[in-house]
Amino acid sequence: MNGLIDAALSDLALLVRVADSKGFTAAARLTRMPQTTVSRRIAALEARFGVRLFDRTTRKVALTPAGLKVYDHAKLMLTQGEAAAAALTALKTKPAGTLRVTSTVILGQALLDEIAASFMAANPDVRVRLNLTGRRVDLVEEGFDIAIRVGALPDSSLAVTRLAIARNGLFASPAYLRDRAMIHLASDLEHHPLLAFGQSLQPKDIVLNKDGRSIRTRMDVRMACDDPCPLLTAASSALGVAEVPRFVAREDVRRGRLIEVLPDHRMNDVEINAVTPSYRGTLPSVREFIGFARSRMVDLERTL
Repeated sequence: MNGLIDAALSDLALLVRVADSKGFTAAARLTRMPQTTVSRRIAALEARFGVRLFDRTTRKVALTPAGLKVYDHAKLMLTQGEAAAAALTALKTKPAGTLRVTSTVILGQALLDEIAASFMAANPDVRVRLNLTGRRVDLVEEGFDIAIRVGALPDSSLAVTRLAIARNGLFASPAYLRDRAMIHLASDLEHHPLLAFGQSLQPKDIVLNKDGRSIRTRMDVRMACDDPCPLLTAASSALGVAEVPRFVAREDVRRGRLIEVLPDHRMNDVEINAVTPSYRGTLPSVREFIGFARSRMVDLERTL
């Protein structure tokens, strides 16, 4: 029986990839195998144990009840296998191999492009796969080493390293400020719609600090998003006042598309964090990249 299990281990790992990616085509892209190979190996696994693991239709692939029972054990096996591989790789002291990093498009363009290029120049044996996307990536299921994220993070089993503290700011387009009542005081914000950083559309209290005094004002939220890029687009289209980290707006300010509102008032700080599965944190390439990014962002922190 042990020989049968030993022969099936890699196919059980492939079962997890098919189930998590919800299809043979997506699993083939993830594992860099031909789709026919993925299908053939799953079929061989089913034949080996005499049980059907997936229901297949022209539109979707789903685990059968038997497949669901097998999946939980196979997922644990795969997670432990990745942890074992990470432990072996961590024995190396020199960063090498492929480093998979994900973040938002705008954070990548504002900071990570230069950081990734400089890191590769300093570590010629490292290849970087930089994934910039507006969606929240599942690091474990999709095989990423690091996510660079802005703002509050949900509780999870992931390891979090603070890279820098940035400042939020308020920004509006020249056309918006020309056509609406001017904003001279914090209290003037009450008459303007907020494009809010976050997920809630409820009215939001904005706290501004000036000369050691905190000023609180409430704004109606017209749009809420936890990615600043859509907020900048809406602000550039004269739809309201955007609340975003200052460093992501600086290019739009430089190009004259946006103007900072009440720049002499300081808003709340926002964290920039590196998030990684805990078992990958000891990998030399992961450890060195996080340290490298933190040192670069500390240099920039006073302008963030």
